[in-house]
Parts: sequence; structure tokens; C-alpha cells
Amino acid sequence: MNHKKNKPIPVPAAISAKAASYAEQSAIRDLTQPLPEMRAMLREDYADSCTAAVEMSGVTLSDETIGGVRCLVITPAEPRPGRRLVYLFGGGFTLGSPFEDLPISAWLAAKTGAVVIAPDYPLAPEAPYPAALDACTTVISSVLAETPGACLCGESAGGNLALAAVHRLRVNGVPLPKALALLSPFVDLLNPGDSGLADRDPFLNQSEIDFFRACYVGKEVDLTTPDVSPIYGPFDATFPPVFLTSGTRDHLLSGCVRLDRLLRQAGADCTLRVWEGMWHVFEFYPEIPEADASLTEIAAFLDGHFAKA
Repeated sequence: MNHKKNKPIPVPAAISAKAASYAEQSAIRDLTQPLPEMRAMLREDYADSCTAAVEMSGVTLSDETIGGVRCLVITPAEPRPGRRLVYLFGGGFTLGSPFEDLPISAWLAAKTGAVVIAPDYPLAPEAPYPAALDACTTVISSVLAETPGACLCGESAGGNLALAAVHRLRVNGVPLPKALALLSPFVDLLNPGDSGLADRDPFLNQSEIDFFRACYVGKEVDLTTPDVSPIYGPFDATFPPVFLTSGTRDHLLSGCVRLDRLLRQAGADCTLRVWEGMWHVFEFYPEIPEADASLTEIAAFLDGHFAKA
């Protein structure tokens, strides 16, 4: 994939050598390319790592249509009865698919024994807000109707969609996921906060944030509506337990910190893990020790809530 080199940022000493080598090679997408080319190159660039994740984790892949939405179904080698996890991929609402997120979703399936359902939701700008949220909410509702103990996970834009969908489910008075695991969620499209101003993330910068936002929502859309920026939605003690991960260099760290505080102040159960020196959705690279450790913690969190289903 064609990238523009990001400005060099000193790598902290207190991270693994593997993580440091990744950070030193950091690059940012060339946003002048046509989107179809960006998407095709993204898939090509990550094809080997996605295939490796499937082989090493021992999962099998299949397709299923749920509520009219095509989904990738990721089945672990030893599925545990009654465990289903809806997983929402990231990519700024404009890039990616369930395939590109297999380095995360395949390992979560293997580590939890859950069958993972990953909706292939429509991408902007061809299908702007609320198309992706509508599709994800439909799949989540359908899975919960069949498996009331199901959990929900999302990374980046997928974390946004997961939180926004739960707000919708709560308004409609329908079953909720037992728990949410959110990896560097994009909870506020306004993107205020120190981490955005610092712009220290080697894999996500403010130019990309502006690009993704412009693709996803029109200028007429209120960015503080909970459907768009779910951090502005209502939270109380009945909100499902949440596990948040981020890193000290994550461009979206401030949003994660704010969300954690809002949930805890509302009496909800929330755990925030901030990893030293890590960047936006560092779990995408499970060969990094910190990524594998984070995925193991996420799996343990989900395990605890699956057990209570």
C-alpha cells in the first residue's frame, strides 16, 4: 500500500523490541489515492497476516447472511456451547472488511471458544451514515435474539458502531450484549482532547480523522448525536460492562479516557487498559508481545461474562 512517511517520533524504551521496530517503520496512508485503490491495496498488504492468523489460531471461516447483512463467521477449533461474539471491524467507516481484521477476530475466537460473527457492513462515502450503524444493529439484534448471552466487540470505527448500537438497543428495550470489548474506539467524531492535539500516533493522524469523518457524515449531521458520537449518549448503572484498550500514543486515547470516566461516574462497570508506547489498535499485530497480552486480557474479560450467561 502506498504510504506517506509520518514524522519520526522517538520510540519509548519501555516497550518490546518487536513493538519498537514496528513503530520505527510507521507510515500513514496516502489519502490522495482513489478509495477503491486504497481498499484493494489494504486487502493485498494484509492478506498474508490475515491468512497466517487463520492458520495459527486454527479457526475456520464461513459466510452467513443475517438480517440481509453478509457476515463472516469465524469458528474456533473447539467452540464452546452458547458462546457467540459479534465483532465490528475498523477502518474509519471507509476502509476494511471482516477479512482485514482477522489478526484480532480469529485470535479472540480461539482464545474464548466463541463463534465470532463479523458483519460486512457497508462503507462510506458510497453508503454514508446511518447505513453502517443500521446494518450492525440488525445483526447484533438478530444474534442476541438467538443467543441472549452474546457479547460485542469493536475496534476503532467498529467500537463507535458497537457503542452506538447499544444506545439504540437500550432505547428500543430489547436484549443487550452481556459485555462490550472496545479497542481504541472512535467515540467522538469531534475528536477533542490532548491525544488528538498531540498527534503522536505512528499509525493514525489528524488528517486521516478529518478524511474519515467527511466520508461518513455530511455537514448537516450533528456530530454530538449519540448515533454518530456515542460518547454523548446516556450512560447509567445498567449499561453492559465495558473493557477498553488504548495506548499512550493512540490518537484516540483521550476519547477512551473520557468514556471510562463517564461510565464509572454513571455507576457502570468499566475497565480501561492503557499500554505504554502503544498506538491505535496495536492489537492488530499479534506477533507483538503487548498485542498478544492485550488480546489475552480481552479474552479473559469476555470469558468472565460468557460464564455468567
